[in-house]
Amino acid sequence: MVYIIVEGQTDKALIKNILSDKMEKTDFEFLGLKGDGSVTTTLKELTPHDLSSNTYFAIIDADKSFTSREKEMDALNETNKVPFYIFPNHKDNGDLETLLLSHIEEDNKTIKCFDEYKECVDETVEKEIDNKAKLYAYTTLEHNQRPEKYIKDLTLGSNFDILKQKLQTLFEGTN
Repeated sequence: MVYIIVEGQTDKALIKNILSDKMEKTDFEFLGLKGDGSVTTTLKELTPHDLSSNTYFAIIDADKSFTSREKEMDALNETNKVPFYIFPNHKDNGDLETLLLSHIEEDNKTIKCFDEYKECVDETVEKEIDNKAKLYAYTTLEHNQRPEKYIKDLTLGSNFDILKQKLQTLFEGTN
């Protein structure tokens, strides 16, 4: 069995999109799904029996620091040897939403309005509005869909090639 450990439903939808050609041919499940803490907790809880009986792959956001996240994952990897990928592109700070938002035209009206709103909120309230909210606003207002549904139908460009390659290797020999 292949287990893919992810932060949430948006990540799950993206992985299902990438693996759409493998969906009926392979046996895999998602673990985590409750934020970045659920990814690291799941990795810490894997037993030697789990690791020898199954294949695991972890996907987590870099958030504010790719370097810090990579160090954290490398430390976890010393004991469990679970391969991992860090959004947005396995080298920069950010998250899955950063990557998805980078494909939207800069002059998009919804995005411009959201950025103005975010700027206003940032000036008046000490609470940061993240890219998840921005992506949600875009997908619901422009496409009448939640991000999870929007991603299911998204045509994935070359920005996902490294992740696609890593995921494909999980299923070699399972067809």
